[in-house]
Amino acid sequence: MLGLFRRQKTETETPAGAATRVYSDLVDPVVMDQIGNLELLSRTVVDGLLAGKHRSSTKGGCCEFAQHRQYASGDEIRQIDWQVYARNDRYFIRQFEEETNLHAMLAVDSSGSMKFGLSTESKLEFAKRTAACLARLLLHQRDSVGLTVLNEQRSRFVPAKQHAAHLRAILAALQAAEAEGAGGLCGQIQHCVARQRRRGLFVLLSDCFGDLEELATALRIVRARGHDVVVMHVLAPEELTFDFRRWSAFQSLELASHRIHLDPPSVRKQYLQRVRTFVTDLENMVVGLGGDYVRMTTATDLGDALGWFLRNRMARRGTGRR
Repeated sequence: MLGLFRRQKTETETPAGAATRVYSDLVDPVVMDQIGNLELLSRTVVDGLLAGKHRSSTKGGCCEFAQHRQYASGDEIRQIDWQVYARNDRYFIRQFEEETNLHAMLAVDSSGSMKFGLSTESKLEFAKRTAACLARLLLHQRDSVGLTVLNEQRSRFVPAKQHAAHLRAILAALQAAEAEGAGGLCGQIQHCVARQRRRGLFVLLSDCFGDLEELATALRIVRARGHDVVVMHVLAPEELTFDFRRWSAFQSLELASHRIHLDPPSVRKQYLQRVRTFVTDLENMVVGLGGDYVRMTTATDLGDALGWFLRNRMARRGTGRR
């Protein structure tokens, strides 16, 4: 795939995307404004300790107070919080949550192919921003969230915690992540999921380049452990269009010794067919396992992409496989 290679520019070419976009804050406030009123819900039963928005695997227990909302016509009078009325002279209803919190793990691929970015930011930077916004959203929901950076040389693991200050640890790990080395997601995913003590949500952010059968094996293990699986497939627009016109040299981003020279127009049709097959096979594999597949490009507005995913998932809540 194109993401495994970096096109080497000649002196006569105009450098595309030469200005690197630098993000001082991974949690984009514009994106959070777009998704702040949405929720990331589990489609399967989860194990939890605190009150939250997700179905629990345990029975019984007590209700936990969630929030107040203004009284509306038709509400039961017994639900009115009279102490709040005494202070504000206004009627408010006490809302409770009887379910459990979500235990989520965000897995960000930082292999060499994720370094690719030509007309946009790199796939890794896009994945990091996506993970940061999801982490912020989950913590705002009072859910537990952790992070693992999938890399053969410099893997990182931040255990899932629920308190708001935990966001700093996640952002620090994301900021330090760099794209380098070969892939090999299968073993890294299995190692990561073995460290998750409670079943919950597993979100993979990756270009998924590599052996799909090996990736399928890893995700089957994740599902067998009872986790809800989401694969956010991050691609650069050039990987889907291969819109190159001149004879070019492509350097591997994972194996420095690999370089090829070719005429892009002569191989474009074959390349695009292989990409379509790869993307379709990946989507069918993830959906076949009972997971969610989300295709994203680095040229996509992140707020729009996350908003679509979250609204779609909320609409399908309760349809997840057990």
